Amino acid sequence: MAVRLLFLLFVAVLVAFSYISLLNGQHVPFFYSAARQVEVTVSELAILSFSLGAAMVILGTMVKDVTAASKNWRERREKQRRDAAKARAVKAGELVQRGMLSEAIKELTRGLTVNPDDREALELLASTHAEASNHLEAVKALTRVKQIDPSDLSVYFRLAQLYRKMNDPDAALSVLKAVEASEGENPRAWEGIRDIHLARGEMIQAYNEQKKIMKLRGKDASAADQALFLALRYEKALVRLAQGKTDDAERRLRDLVKDEPSFCASYIALSDHLRSRNLDEATETLLQGYRATRNPVFFIKLEDLCIETERPQAMIRIYSRLQQEFPSDYDVNLFLGKFFLRLEMIDEALEQLLKAETLDPERESVNILLAEAFRRRGRYETASQHYQRAFGYKRRYLIPFRCAACGSSTIKWTARCPSCGAWDSYAIDHGNREYALSATPR
Repeated sequence: MAVRLLFLLFVAVLVAFSYISLLNGQHVPFFYSAARQVEVTVSELAILSFSLGAAMVILGTMVKDVTAASKNWRERREKQRRDAAKARAVKAGELVQRGMLSEAIKELTRGLTVNPDDREALELLASTHAEASNHLEAVKALTRVKQIDPSDLSVYFRLAQLYRKMNDPDAALSVLKAVEASEGENPRAWEGIRDIHLARGEMIQAYNEQKKIMKLRGKDASAADQALFLALRYEKALVRLAQGKTDDAERRLRDLVKDEPSFCASYIALSDHLRSRNLDEATETLLQGYRATRNPVFFIKLEDLCIETERPQAMIRIYSRLQQEFPSDYDVNLFLGKFFLRLEMIDEALEQLLKAETLDPERESVNILLAEAFRRRGRYETASQHYQRAFGYKRRYLIPFRCAACGSSTIKWTARCPSCGAWDSYAIDHGNREYALSATPR
């Protein structure tokens, strides 16, 4: 439109100058070189100058219009391609929901060739690759997202999670520490770093991260946070023992006993440490643990301590004291009977086990021990009845432990469950089958 207006203006001016040139016929010399000239009228010279200027303006306007038209065409074309790429991303999302992961990845890859900075498509591509267990490709996609928006911390946490799935904890630590370096106090990053150290068995480092979390959250720390911090305090005490820093380790264990009397592992570790120095104090520590927790694991530790030091009568006296303190305690009577059976004191074992059965006849633990005691007495029919009632038990003497967190069972007590990693979660598994009548003849 501008070109047309300029052309019309040019024609109008040209006509006007032509008319003026007819009225003014004076000629002047026009030199176009040092020796050459032509005779032109003043009007012709003016018309020529105007025509040259108008031609340049019209040409420039035409170039500008062509350039703008070309740019608009490219923008429309690019918009169409981007719209097509977004349509591919939408289609890919539908394919992911239908479980067609490979087809979704193809659609997203094609779309990203057109729009490589499409963050939503990149995040969907990363999620799809992760779901398809293509962790390396997922990392590449998330790395591109991180380059687009380095301030989005959620990408860092997703990268750390992927690196851990790829069994590359060093890379995961590097990503999480980058978050810590940029944010300063970031409990989520600390938790991730702590979990990696826990998986590696690096308890001191895990303790340091958890300590920062507890300091930041203060009274708002959850029960799970407090329990984990307690367990890591215990682990740090064990590391100090292994390092030969016994005074520091003993102080830490005594603080644990004072701060959390229900944590069995601290009593046992403290007793193991004291036994070489003061056997009586080691024994009293285990008794203190039982009185605080009523966990029968302390009976096993006490029995092992007395047998190793060749003091079985001391263990019998301990059980007698506990029977006076807790006359209706099933565990005290059961484990005393089990200890008598271990010493081949069959009559005494039967007496205590029958007391335990009276207290709780529905437990498999008492039935397996009674079966063994009656078998040794030659009362095979009665022993067979008890064996049937203890069918769920696979061993005769060893009463198993069961993890309260994951349900796994073991014969040997440990402070931490190897299956789920929970601390202080083992309890005696007495069995839970229910019977209407006792198997023992009355």
